[in-house]
Amino acid sequence: MARVTADLIDGEVRRSALGDSVRRLFQVRELAGAPAARLVAATTASGVPRVGDPHPALPAVLVSDVRAAASRDPTIAIVEVSYAVPSGVASAGGGEVDIAIVSDLITEETITDVDGRTISTSYFSTSASGGTNTSTFTTQVHRIEVQRPTFAVVFSRVESRPPLSKARAYAGTVNASAYLDEPTDRWLCNIESSQESASAHRVRYSFTLNPKGWQAQVVHVNDGLVPADVKAVNGIEDVQVYVRTNFAALRLPRI
Repeated sequence: MARVTADLIDGEVRRSALGDSVRRLFQVRELAGAPAARLVAATTASGVPRVGDPHPALPAVLVSDVRAAASRDPTIAIVEVSYAVPSGVASAGGGEVDIAIVSDLITEETITDVDGRTISTSYFSTSASGGTNTSTFTTQVHRIEVQRPTFAVVFSRVESRPPLSKARAYAGTVNASAYLDEPTDRWLCNIESSQESASAHRVRYSFTLNPKGWQAQVVHVNDGLVPADVKAVNGIEDVQVYVRTNFAALRLPRI
């Protein structure tokens, strides 16, 4: 069986704004067989990393290349293993993030039409009692659901860990402060991911815009009148129902 010595002294680690890269050298001894077979055996010897394996100290960088070179001793080969940040991986110094704009629809309730007029039906009736005629004018306000066009901003990047803790903290929350040029409560966050390798997870952060805010709207209707003790505008009251979080902590780029 071939014997492997890892991390010869002339390896290399490079850290830059474009991401980390590492070069490790392994000496594989006691190789046997034809020259070509010996080099193949050196790249697959136990202890030599495979393509896609994470670096033991920098798990965000993965093996991208494995090369074996013969030495003067035919039973010994030097294996060079190169690590790099995969395409799309966000590293400590920054990384590639894909950005997409996706159209969407949101559902909201309204009591007005496109021109701002109240959607209502009015009734006029006359009744006689004890020789007196009484006229009654009643307005019934209608509440309907409508679909409004909007869009979502989707950020996608590869991360070294599944985003379970981030999903728990941010999914289903709204922005606590101004974000992507919109004020508080306008963006609703969702997070999903798919695994690309043992230490590479494609994570998608989507933020759906509601121009009016993601508060729930309660419509108060009482024969066309808003009860005096309700603090509402035109019978519609905003109620905060989503938790607010700081999206800046996700370290996504500005657009």
